[in-house]
Amino acid sequence: MKTLKYIREQKNSNLLSLGFGGEESVVYTVNLAAYRDAGAPGVGDTLDEDCLAILSECDEYIRATKKALNLLAFADNNRRNLSVKLARAGFGRDVCERVVRDMLDHGYIDEKRQLERIILVEANTKLRGPMKIIPALAAKGYSTADIREVMSALVESGELDFKKNAKTLLDKKLPDADGEEKKKFLYKNGYKV
Repeated sequence: MKTLKYIREQKNSNLLSLGFGGEESVVYTVNLAAYRDAGAPGVGDTLDEDCLAILSECDEYIRATKKALNLLAFADNNRRNLSVKLARAGFGRDVCERVVRDMLDHGYIDEKRQLERIILVEANTKLRGPMKIIPALAAKGYSTADIREVMSALVESGELDFKKNAKTLLDKKLPDADGEEKKKFLYKNGYKV
């Protein structure tokens, strides 16, 4: 049980900062709905564990959302990568899943756009073949079906040509090699031979 010491409205938002005293002082940032669910306590009220749990969960969600937005502002993250980063920051599994779902719903995570960019760099710049690209991206948490779908769309649009890339790779790395050596080299770089 904790006693509410102060309530402060945060500027430009529907959030409140609730300061509690007791053995350990704690400040929770909560939305108005969570504040009401906790019984809309006043300064000097002592809250039981159930009310504190409501406020704590809301505070954790708000902090996790802010962390997710900061992470997404600095780099693209797929859903798995963002969830792992939030978990490493100390947020609970349920909160991580909820925040990631919210980021997807708001369009802050666009895995297909990420896949387009990554596949084009891997294939056209690094000259890697599909058998090397697909498992590497799947290991990073992207869906194999999504990878194949995006790759097919890029091939259909003409932005990606694996045959041309394989020829370019061979011309750069093994211009004078025999047929068997070329096959092994292409296979090693992710091309079907």
